[in-house]
Amino acid sequence: MSVTLPHGGSAKKQPDGPTTLAEAHEVLWRQRPARDADPLMWAEFHRHSATVYAQTAAVDTRHKHETLQCAAIEIRKAQDIERRLNEGDQ
Repeated sequence: MSVTLPHGGSAKKQPDGPTTLAEAHEVLWRQRPARDADPLMWAEFHRHSATVYAQTAAVDTRHKHETLQCAAIEIRKAQDIERRLNEGDQ
């Protein structure tokens, strides 16, 4: 998709999210909650991270498998936090 510039030129529209695994790491590092943040905030962050990595894998095909593995790791981290929170409720 091209975007027309005000001066008559055109440029490719930039994707909304990261386009490489390295960019995804950088973006997510900046979004990390504080170390002492509520565990639910951390679980939400890990689920968000999994989504970002999965979307990045579709664009960064060179690192697709590594990026999908990062997504899987983030899902496991979120599930682990949620499991520990649920065990504490009992």
